[in-house]
Amino acid sequence: MVKPISSTDLQTFQAGLAEVPAADILRKSVANNGIYASSKTLASQVALDPTFSIELETGKVTDQKRSGLCWVFAALNTLRHPMQAQFKVKDFELSQGYICFWDKLEKSNYFYENVLQTAQLPLGDRKVDFLMATPQQDGGQWDMVCGLFEKYGVVPKSVMPDTFSRTNTSELNQVLNLKLRKDAIKLRDLVAQQATADEIAQTKEQMLAEVYRILVYTIGEPPTKFDWSYRDDEHNFHSEKGITPQEFYQKYIGLDLPNYLSTINAPTTDKPYNHLYTVEMLGNVVGGRQVCHLNLDLETFKAMAIKQLQNNEAIWFGSDVSTMSDRKAGLLDTKLYDLDHLFNLDFQMTKAQRLDFGESMMNHAMVITGVNLDADGQPTKWKIENSWGEQPGTKGYFVMSDAWFDQFVYQLVINKKYLPEDLQKVYDQEVDQPKVLAPWDPMGALA
Repeated sequence: MVKPISSTDLQTFQAGLAEVPAADILRKSVANNGIYASSKTLASQVALDPTFSIELETGKVTDQKRSGLCWVFAALNTLRHPMQAQFKVKDFELSQGYICFWDKLEKSNYFYENVLQTAQLPLGDRKVDFLMATPQQDGGQWDMVCGLFEKYGVVPKSVMPDTFSRTNTSELNQVLNLKLRKDAIKLRDLVAQQATADEIAQTKEQMLAEVYRILVYTIGEPPTKFDWSYRDDEHNFHSEKGITPQEFYQKYIGLDLPNYLSTINAPTTDKPYNHLYTVEMLGNVVGGRQVCHLNLDLETFKAMAIKQLQNNEAIWFGSDVSTMSDRKAGLLDTKLYDLDHLFNLDFQMTKAQRLDFGESMMNHAMVITGVNLDADGQPTKWKIENSWGEQPGTKGYFVMSDAWFDQFVYQLVINKKYLPEDLQKVYDQEVDQPKVLAPWDPMGALA
């Protein structure tokens, strides 16, 4: 039944508003201060003081600046903390630009391959539209960054420092996506004209060479070998000559990447717990590590995080940082803003409902570096290393309430040894044939 808004309806709305207690005062507050400032509570600031019973030794936070490379920063931060301790290099940084360069080159190739695989589908098909909506972007996943580490290694930031386009990626993304869409037209035309496999391969190779040139101009050319000198915290001098990025990873990082798995907490009916999932058309390195998520119930999910922190290992994690967060104060809490009482409405949804109805999804990766446990060993709050510089929070570190963890943390990267044995077996049994989710599934969201 079609029913437009009538003048009678408007009169009813106006009369109802007049009956709301303190509506005039609330309207003035929201008009002058905004919704969130008018509904902000003090309880979160009191409860989330930055002290923790378990706290890893870290250091100065990094700054991704005007880029969406949080997943890269979080991964490199996870790698650098053990290195800082072992080699006594306080506040050392690995090059985010080096990983960004290879990611965008690999994503371009991944896009071309997906264009060719869907070339028989008509324009307007949902998969084709999905590809063309965002050929590539800054965001990514844990398995995607592992694929880059495994193929290309890492380098110190001093070897490949930031450029304008690394710190402000909007221009690069706009130009690169323009090229990729233009190339998609040509690739689809070649398939329609029944070009040979060799013709298509040669065309794609030329396209990638052009992408490489764009990336060298904007981010810099990655080194194949480099020299690196440093003084440790005790002022001892060290020098490396002619080391490759892969050799640098093995000598200075050495993290056994295959043992670090993506676990998720997605309590939706289409994803039963204790099973492995992948996402169609999600990745970067063709032939590299597949994106896989082991879905776990919240209790198991959280228990593993505590166990990993107790063993002095930081945790890469993905969450919805845009919801119930105070960037300036560095607080993440479900009680941070009282919207229900401000508007006299019920805004509450379950975690599953938010995922199913598009209200929430993973949009930011950070690192868990501490937790506070109560007398019963239960977590009350978590220490978070962000990558937004030192201005927000406590010198760049945030505090996350346990309630916020429950509702808005979707992914944890866990060392396989901390998984219960039955879940390790599930992973091993299903890793070659995980259930494939649609490209637009919320668990395909990029951090």
